[in-house]
Amino acid sequence: MKPPYRFDILLKHPPRNDMAGDWAGLDRGTGYEFWGLRKYLPGDSWSRIDWKACARSGELHVREFLKDSAYNLLLICDVSRSMHFGNKFGMTKDLAVSLAHAALRSNNPCGLLLFADKVLTWIPPSAAPRQFHRIVNALQQPPAAKNQQTRLAPALEFVMKRLSSCFGVIISDFHTDLGSLKSLMDAADSRFPAHEMVALHVLEDSEYRLTDIEGGLLTLKDMESGRQMALDLSRLQEFNTLLRRDRERTVRALAGVGIDSAVLPVSASDIQARVNTLFARRLATRI
Repeated sequence: MKPPYRFDILLKHPPRNDMAGDWAGLDRGTGYEFWGLRKYLPGDSWSRIDWKACARSGELHVREFLKDSAYNLLLICDVSRSMHFGNKFGMTKDLAVSLAHAALRSNNPCGLLLFADKVLTWIPPSAAPRQFHRIVNALQQPPAAKNQQTRLAPALEFVMKRLSSCFGVIISDFHTDLGSLKSLMDAADSRFPAHEMVALHVLEDSEYRLTDIEGGLLTLKDMESGRQMALDLSRLQEFNTLLRRDRERTVRALAGVGIDSAVLPVSASDIQARVNTLFARRLATRI
């Protein structure tokens, strides 16, 4: 399957994977990014001696570098009932396949987690040659959940227990209560979180803004809870304002636990640019 998008995955925080890669990690080791100087010890390679520092101090000093590391990409995809409204799950598959291809082509392990009210499918991160096909096959026929409501917290709790570190991309419409995430996420309280997360909000246009609808009453139904409400279309502008503010609250709630977001309406023609901008913007604020 050819990836629909070409993504440049950029991390804000150093990865913690023991596997060698193209990113400077947190630990000292063999790499290219300078970490600091220390005094020469017997057995140190002479090629690492910093002769300028030696000239200044009169003592031998060696250069130390950060260990080159790979990142564990984990695709955390919502497959609840609301994600099958319109073409949202079609876009979810396109995003996940493209992200998996971007990671694996650079030899970074990639895994997949499908969830609704609980974890439904788990493919641990791997850089094995057949991993891309495993992920694509799992996305083609996602399992059905008995309870079709979205619950993000159990999925993230599962990730924290199974993986010591990862770069997680959550793909969902986020029609869920986010109040329980605070206790799970370490990103807001840690300078270098082990589990770095970003959120891609996949939305049909009608979930973001209603347009081109004549007056009267419109019945709206929540696909997950089954609740219905009647919308007076004479108040359409007010309703669209509420939709926008609700999405802004969701983005702020995720940001409050260290999860940066990009909102992706299904009809948008610049999906690739929006996602790459999210990655680039986060890297620009890297500590």
